[in-house]
Amino acid sequence: MKKYQLFIVPYAGGNADAFTVLGKYMPEEIELVCLDYAGHGTRRKENFYPTFDDMVKDMAEQINACRKPELETVIFGYSMGSVVVYEMLAHQLVHADVKQVFLAAHEAPGELWDCEEYVKLGDLEFAHKLMELGGFDRFEERFLKNRYFRKVFFEPIREDYRLLADYSLKHETVLDIEAVFFFAPQDIPREHMMKWKKWFQREPQFVEIGRNHFFIKEFPEELTGRMKEALDL
Repeated sequence: MKKYQLFIVPYAGGNADAFTVLGKYMPEEIELVCLDYAGHGTRRKENFYPTFDDMVKDMAEQINACRKPELETVIFGYSMGSVVVYEMLAHQLVHADVKQVFLAAHEAPGELWDCEEYVKLGDLEFAHKLMELGGFDRFEERFLKNRYFRKVFFEPIREDYRLLADYSLKHETVLDIEAVFFFAPQDIPREHMMKWKKWFQREPQFVEIGRNHFFIKEFPEELTGRMKEALDL
């Protein structure tokens, strides 16, 4: 039976800890590798990225550094991580034969995104938008005056949205890779998710899960089960 390394590329403001819950449901054939962006999680002392391209290159470098040649390479990008994964593969930055990707909760490259409006909001309005998406389990206005909250939770999200707002598709690369897309219809309508098909030669799968943007928090077992099915485990 094949064995895999599953690399996780997080959502905006997210870090590796948010995905360790998937490990509870992963079979022994899958080695889970949860990555952190610079300025996030275990790398929070590092500077944030100047550009979206810098983030893409750094994520690819992490995968290349951790990759085990004897294992099949699989990548899961969540929300912003979906676009990061697409860009790193489109530019062939990952030094592996990646035959399977899982992408979740984000519009296709080249589409208009709400983040372009979010970055113009003041801190309080921005925080309330994140609450609507399910990004904060709990938020009070006084949190914005707390240095720890701002440094660990708030500033990384604002920086990631800045990077996303500056992102633009500069090529039209179609990937020859198996892909499964996860989404909540109340978050992103199916017809919007289907626009990802343009960027894949093979027919992708589209799987509806949950009710909001962060369905990973409520349905980690179902999400993992769908991954195992796609990998024939």
